Amino acid sequence: DALSRRRFGAWSAGVGLATLLPRAANAAAVTEREVEIKTSAGTADAFFVHPAEGAHPAVIVWPDIFGLRPAFRQMARRLAESGYAVLVPNPFYRSKRAPTSPPGADLQDEAMRNMLMSLARSLTPEIQTSDSEAFIGWLDGQKVVDRKRRMATTGYCMGGPITMRAAAAVPERIGA
Repeated sequence: DALSRRRFGAWSAGVGLATLLPRAANAAAVTEREVEIKTSAGTADAFFVHPAEGAHPAVIVWPDIFGLRPAFRQMARRLAESGYAVLVPNPFYRSKRAPTSPPGADLQDEAMRNMLMSLARSLTPEIQTSDSEAFIGWLDGQKVVDRKRRMATTGYCMGGPITMRAAAAVPERIGA
C-alpha cells in the first residue's frame, strides 16, 4: 500500500507526540557517544549512553531489522536516565555502518525488504554469539559499568533471539 496523506499525517503526529514524552521521574543526567568496538570480524559501530556519574549495570539493546537508528538511541537514553549503562550495537557492521536503512524504510517495498532480509540472514547463530561476547567484554572494560552486577539484554523482533544467544554465551554476565 502507498502511504496516503492521511496515514502519513497520523504517523507524523504519533512520532511528534512520542518526542514530547516527559523524562522519567528522577531521570539521571546522561552522557552519550558513538563508539567503535573491536570484534573477531572487524570493528562494530554502536551507541553508548550511561548516567553521567557512577558505575551502573549494563544493558545491551539489540535493534530490529531496520538496525541502529534514532528510535533505538531514544530508548537507550530513557534506560540510561533510569540508571543503566546502555549499548545499542549495529548488528550489520560487517556489511554497513549505521544507519543501515533509510528513514521511513518500508518492508512492503520489495527492494528494501530484500536488502534488509539479506542483512538479517547474514547474522548466523555463531556470529550472534561471537558479537555478544565482544560487546559484553567491551562493556566490562568501561569504568561506568558496574561489573559486580549482572547485565541485561533485550531485543526487538530479530534482536529477540540474539538476547538468548548472548545469555547462553556468557551466562555468568547476563542475568536478565
